[in-house]
Amino acid sequence: MNSALSCFIGFVLIIGTLISYGTQFHKIIINQSITGINIYTIAMGCLSSCCTMYASILLNLSTLKSFEIGLDVSQLIIVCICYYAYIVIYMYYIRHENSRASTFYNQFYQVEDLDRDYRHVFILFCISWIILIILGTACIIAPSSHGLINTMYIIATITSVIQWVPQLIETYMSTDISSLSLITLGLNTGGCLLTIIYQCVINGESF
Repeated sequence: MNSALSCFIGFVLIIGTLISYGTQFHKIIINQSITGINIYTIAMGCLSSCCTMYASILLNLSTLKSFEIGLDVSQLIIVCICYYAYIVIYMYYIRHENSRASTFYNQFYQVEDLDRDYRHVFILFCISWIILIILGTACIIAPSSHGLINTMYIIATITSVIQWVPQLIETYMSTDISSLSLITLGLNTGGCLLTIIYQCVINGESF
């Protein structure tokens, strides 16, 4: 019963993740704009999901053959992929001429040049990929390092909490948040609670 429930919730989380981010991506593509979406929230989401994914894989390395644990880790991998796709889409549409709306970054630093905005996003994009590669390399070199696992979980926890602060400020200060999907935010909130129940209570995963 517990195994069946675990598999069911695991598949629900995977499908919910795809629907959640798919809805946000669709809204950006339809609007041809990233107005109201904060790049720092996305960048910290990349870091958080990357650390969580690697730490979970290492911590449960011996039990990955278990279908339930494998399904759990797969869900974390999909979240990481979605965040990296998110930053790619953001980078593309900030280059678009319809994305000239004032942003949180512009209001504070008086940056009106779209090319400069694009370079700023591109730097964050490169840093995100560099972190992904460096952490992946570290995991290969020291897969049994509890210090590495704990460090990644600490980074993931901190960034998961603070990543929404820039988005809250952006939403408060912006007059247009038409590209921000409330469905995505709602599904993410519910998904986070369900993930905690799924990993800790049902699967008894190590943390």
